Amino acid sequence: MSLLLAHTTSAHEGHSHDDGGGHAADSHRRAPGVAFGPQEMPTGMLLPQAEGPRPWSDKPVLNDPNRFQIAIVTDRTGGHRPGIWMDAMRKINLLRPEFVVSVGDLIEGYTEDRQQLEREWAEFLGFIETLQMRFFFVAGNHDVINPVQHELWRQKFGDEWYSFDYKGVHFVCLNSEDTRNQIGAEQLAWLTDDLQKHADARWTLVFVHKPLWTYSERAAVSGNPDTTNWKKVESLLAGRPHTIFSGHVHHYTQYERNGGMNYYALATTGGTSRLRGNDYGEFDHIMWLTMEDDGPQLAVLRLDGILPPGVVTEESAERFRKFLELARLEVAPILLDNDQGFAAGDINIRLINEFGEEIQATGVIEGLPLRGLTVDPAQLSLKVGPVGVAESNMRVQFSESIDFSRLRETTLTATISTTGDNPLRAERLVPVVIDRRHTCPQITTAPVIDGIIEPWPEDTYQTPAEPVLLGSDRSWKGADDGSFAFHTAHDADNRLYFAFRVSDERLTPGDRIELLLDGRRLEIRREDPRLRWGAVRVSVAPPMPSSSRSELLVEAAGSDGAATSDYAVWSGRRRLPVEGATYAAQRIDGGYSVEISLPAHVVTRRQGADWRSFQLAVVQHDVDEPGGEKTRILWRGSPEVTRTNRGYGYFVREKGE
Repeated sequence: MSLLLAHTTSAHEGHSHDDGGGHAADSHRRAPGVAFGPQEMPTGMLLPQAEGPRPWSDKPVLNDPNRFQIAIVTDRTGGHRPGIWMDAMRKINLLRPEFVVSVGDLIEGYTEDRQQLEREWAEFLGFIETLQMRFFFVAGNHDVINPVQHELWRQKFGDEWYSFDYKGVHFVCLNSEDTRNQIGAEQLAWLTDDLQKHADARWTLVFVHKPLWTYSERAAVSGNPDTTNWKKVESLLAGRPHTIFSGHVHHYTQYERNGGMNYYALATTGGTSRLRGNDYGEFDHIMWLTMEDDGPQLAVLRLDGILPPGVVTEESAERFRKFLELARLEVAPILLDNDQGFAAGDINIRLINEFGEEIQATGVIEGLPLRGLTVDPAQLSLKVGPVGVAESNMRVQFSESIDFSRLRETTLTATISTTGDNPLRAERLVPVVIDRRHTCPQITTAPVIDGIIEPWPEDTYQTPAEPVLLGSDRSWKGADDGSFAFHTAHDADNRLYFAFRVSDERLTPGDRIELLLDGRRLEIRREDPRLRWGAVRVSVAPPMPSSSRSELLVEAAGSDGAATSDYAVWSGRRRLPVEGATYAAQRIDGGYSVEISLPAHVVTRRQGADWRSFQLAVVQHDVDEPGGEKTRILWRGSPEVTRTNRGYGYFVREKGE
């Protein structure tokens, strides 16, 4: 005798059904039982009758016909890491969701080169061809940032926003780039009508690339107008059960908004990420959604594991953010007034705690040459109460002087953690600066910016006899072919001045002198050497023999905005000209001279009026023949001189009497 837990109905014959995708389904696929000859195997669970204890629990079998499972994938691009997306596709095929929905940023895009876009879309469509289930597209900023990309999207995929229904659930796919960072009027009108027509949906799932609620809230806090139209979207969704999924930010956070509804900003499925783990919300994953009668059940499926959806909540993310901000390690630089190198000195380390919980730090100095090296103590160990500062010196000594260039990889590798319940932990890699000290003296009279440098300042820096060369290094023929000396200063108003004397035997279009300045606070630029917001790039070309004017290219990392065609292209998209920068250049015997004046905010915006230092690299661009290969001659920096401040010179502000 067996117990049937789910009833069986007879299969009906002679009819076909549409499966929702335009395909006829055979009758046996829709029947609740499977026929085997004259008998039929029931689809319910058959359990043996048993008296007394039974070897199974009394929980229900999760076989609700309205239940379904889907996978949600997030940002693949914005600096994609090859292989991750395909790994996700393989694992999704193993998991067998009923279909897959994206939240955008599917190609790198950001170009109007149609052939390049066609190649990128062909590559992506090849990726999803490996999926064994349906894939729903959502547009991200990398996919539709310009008119060419919008047109190509419509040609390939049709609507930029749309909706569909599945088992009583309404799916809404929006375009946050209708116009940039906005749900436009036409899309909003469509959404109003769409939600009215589907007011009886048991749940509404919304997919949009950017978490526009955060943009809207930031605008409200800062007193700026909110152009996103997100509050109007929320008002349309208010009162109906809904969940919202977004991407773009490349770190995972769960929010609660609009009457207790869950909103999610997903991390990455191959997009750029520092991959620091769960506390940071930085990992490659897919979101697994199981639709129940009372709403979606969610799981974060890391590509290397499975996590609950609340692994990072808005509250825990805020606690961890404050921990990272308010529990800090500072390593004072050792800057020496000589070019002979370093033999011995004390590295001063401070553990600063403003977090409100007791913290501790352990760490070691790494990357030092081993020749006669001693470090005392060998390991850092500091602890400080809920608020306070702990300090320690680590003595570094060599048996002989070491050239500064061999000390540039020195770091303090440390772990900071709280000591109480629900501990937090962060790994820190802090560069230890042991370098030549450069000065930015104060002057009493501002120079006239005319390109005529008289008299030439005594305190100057110049390219070494064998400088670092990038590009066509074989075309460099020595100091007369390409080298330079320069001087820097500041005035009482914190305006910065730079003077260059450039040796170049033949002035050719493409020749120029370029400075790259990182004016962020010392601890910030050491912890994150990438040239991001606050970095400034200035490039001045000399007058060509056929012209009396020079050309200025000035840019800074800043807020949203596009540089005009008169300005250089920086390594990112969010770049603006430096307002208030002035320059002049003159041809001189054997080359040219350049003067540049930069406004105070390039250092005071990040450090305040009492700024202390900045880091600087200078690059000479030299082209010997029209249309020929370019050589870049470096004073400090690295082969990635336009992307990171590693190797830049440290300039310390000297105040006047």
